[in-house]
Amino acid sequence: MRNQVSVIYRNVFLYRFAMNLLYTGGYKTRFYKVIKLIKEIKPADILELCFGDIIIAEFCNENNIKWTGFDLNEHFIFKAKCKKFNVKMVDLSAVSSFQKSEICLMIGSLYHFHDEINSLLSKMLSSSKTIIISEPIKNLSDRKNIIGLIARKSANAGKGEVPFRYNEVTFLKMLNEESRKLSFQYKIIDYYKKDIIIAIEKNGKN
Repeated sequence: MRNQVSVIYRNVFLYRFAMNLLYTGGYKTRFYKVIKLIKEIKPADILELCFGDIIIAEFCNENNIKWTGFDLNEHFIFKAKCKKFNVKMVDLSAVSSFQKSEICLMIGSLYHFHDEINSLLSKMLSSSKTIIISEPIKNLSDRKNIIGLIARKSANAGKGEVPFRYNEVTFLKMLNEESRKLSFQYKIIDYYKKDIIIAIEKNGKN
């Protein structure tokens, strides 16, 4: 039986409102940090995993970059399709590979896959020259205020509650371990609010 998603995942406008609270008004800036890196790379196409919102899609549309979004949330899929974006309902855990793209992007969702991180990163590396990840490394759900309440109530994106969260130590430890297993290098691009933004490339590639 399909898990009931948290209420904020059922409406993109409610999702944006909640995320703005979590990022203290800086929700869109989180995306602009990633967009700045995309501008530097100048890709022809982007695959965004667990896209949720369509801020990156809108940027790509305005800049003649082919964008494809994968998500499991029917509400986000419907909203993006209404805007004529190229989206597919995909369970990232269930597929053996992703389509080819210059950039494979994931914003704020890596913790959902921590139990299968090697498999996910392997598929991302096989798909793309560059992986961009923006991931929360500060656990707001521990706070005893409205921010903590929202964080705790927004943990189910469609595959069940996810109590696990990365912090900076566990996130970098994971990257170091997986970089040896999968032969990639990563670079910390920036920190913003509770997120760390990194770029990953296979060893031996420019």
